[in-house]
Amino acid sequence: MAPKPRRRYTDQELHDSIKDVISGKSLDDVSAATKIPRQTLQRETRLVRLGIVKEPKRPGPKPILPSNAEADLVSWIAAMQRDGHPVNQYEIMRTANRMVQALDPNASLTSGWYYRFLGRNPVLSQRMAQTISRARNEVDDESVERLYNSMKELMAKYQFLPDRIFNMDETAFNSRKKSHNVVVIKGSPNVWAKTISTNFHLSIVACGSASGILLPPLFLLPGETVDKTLSACSIIDGATISTSPKGFMNEDLFCEWLRWFARLVDSCNDNPVLLVFDGLASHYSPTNATHLFQPFDICVFRPFKDAIRKAIFQAMVEHGDINTISKSMSLEIASLAWSSHMVPANVISGFATAGLFPLSKDEMMRRLRLFKEGGAPASGVDVEWVERREYVRKEILSLPPLAPKTTRRKTIDVGGRILDLALLQEIDQSKEDKRRASDLKENLKRKRQAKKASKSKPGASKVSASVAKKKNPTTKKTPAAAKSTAAKRKLTNKRAKHD
Repeated sequence: MAPKPRRRYTDQELHDSIKDVISGKSLDDVSAATKIPRQTLQRETRLVRLGIVKEPKRPGPKPILPSNAEADLVSWIAAMQRDGHPVNQYEIMRTANRMVQALDPNASLTSGWYYRFLGRNPVLSQRMAQTISRARNEVDDESVERLYNSMKELMAKYQFLPDRIFNMDETAFNSRKKSHNVVVIKGSPNVWAKTISTNFHLSIVACGSASGILLPPLFLLPGETVDKTLSACSIIDGATISTSPKGFMNEDLFCEWLRWFARLVDSCNDNPVLLVFDGLASHYSPTNATHLFQPFDICVFRPFKDAIRKAIFQAMVEHGDINTISKSMSLEIASLAWSSHMVPANVISGFATAGLFPLSKDEMMRRLRLFKEGGAPASGVDVEWVERREYVRKEILSLPPLAPKTTRRKTIDVGGRILDLALLQEIDQSKEDKRRASDLKENLKRKRQAKKASKSKPGASKVSASVAKKKNPTTKKTPAAAKSTAAKRKLTNKRAKHD
């Protein structure tokens, strides 16, 4: 049997042809001009005249997961992203299979369906998720408002120019290891990459102004001493090196750095400087908001860290016997990366993107919305329908449960009462009932304590009476006790005669 020919016209062409026929053109002329079969054109025109609207159908076999179910799945994916829990291929396949098996327990989906699903829904795309802590995602509108008002007040009072507004931030030489895309031979069953790392922590303190002025960096090494041959200071003019117990900035070092900073920018009462930084209780930047309002974090550190990673890879390729990076080598790599990739334009862009200069509340709010909604852009995807913990829409396509605002007491005071299931569900519902139950409980406690106290006194008299009986051998025995004693003596005498 010959295969059924595929249609050679689009839905729009069919729609236009039907309009032509309804307007008075002949079926034959329209069919010849558009290559739409006459029979098809006649049938579709008749349906339109009868007011019957046909839903468009996709070519090929009927999908395992209906189109409306796929739409629900897309909405769930968007809602999870806005909730800060973006899902990956595994989670989507797991959820879709649960949906399918709710309709047909023997059905299942494969990875082929997953890629066709992405193709049918171009609103979705695969991206690398940026991980931020829960605390960093808790910055709210009030924190941003407070930052903006503080900056606005200071700008109005001191009329800061861009060359008097600075940002200070700290980053590490070693970034977190993560997978990256590489080009390999097709069919390779396993692709892995070598890496080298440091066995110490190196901090790099950077500072720059809204006008693009970059101050020399401070390199912080762990320990108490540094090698005289370290070349960082010779590569970057004015660079400084110091040490701390673990290679992190501490209070003493920060105060010393502030004095160095004041000398460098010539700060005085007549010519004040505004320094924006995080890490102290007295900062102007909101807590846990370094990813939102720190210019160096936003636009400067990424190209700098990328240059460090590339230099480490190049050193590993050129010197195949390297197993770790020494302090002198790490300082040299960081200094060269600083010289080539710390660009004033990036610093200026960082201040503008953070909304710090030019001061912009809209930019600050835009940054907050960008992270608050998981980076999801405005789209036609319906995410409002998603319910929390209520099968398919209510059980499978669910978000994490909302944290309870108040905790209800899960126990009741028994107070000596005998309770069945009905009573357990009904009693002590009001505050008055709960108060009475609490009184019953306290009264029962007092009764038990009094009973315990009364029992402890007769116990002592019983002990003294038993001691007195042992000391007084003339105590009269009862008839039964005397009879038992005589029988024992008789049995003892018989055994003695037998022996």
